[in-house]
Amino acid sequence: MTRATSIVFLDETHPIDALEIIAHEENWEFVRDEDNEIIVTIDGGWKRYTVTAIWNVSRNLFKTSCTFEMMPPRKKLVKLYETINLVNISDIDGSFTYDSVEQLMNYNTNILFSDELIVSNADLRNWIQSSTETAEKFYPTFQKSCWGEVMPKDAMSVAFGKIAGHA
Repeated sequence: MTRATSIVFLDETHPIDALEIIAHEENWEFVRDEDNEIIVTIDGGWKRYTVTAIWNVSRNLFKTSCTFEMMPPRKKLVKLYETINLVNISDIDGSFTYDSVEQLMNYNTNILFSDELIVSNADLRNWIQSSTETAEKFYPTFQKSCWGEVMPKDAMSVAFGKIAGHA
């Protein structure tokens, strides 16, 4: 069995096809221009998130990138980058990056599948929702760091339920 065909999806559906079905079920807006990519828009509590999911068949790699708009003052970018570094060394499965030209915060995750794995549609749904949940969790931290008068380390407490001061 070749590596490209070694992943067994529970319902034998291509993962991006499965995500398209999930997007319909969840009433998420989506765009699918390529066989191995889908872009889904999900409304969160803080922002509207765009999740791009890519299936790399040759590497057995499932990639997601959850993005949201963020326009911090230029003078606060150093604090934002310090906050991103602190978030990235906390216990999260992916990593945040900020694109100052596009003014987009990105939360990226990769899942590398081994030789054979059974993946359900519920797993795919959870991976997409997990991306937006992580962005939701840290959105107030980035806000507090950029617009509040707190240091990045103190802004981190927002994400972990220890609120000090006000936003």
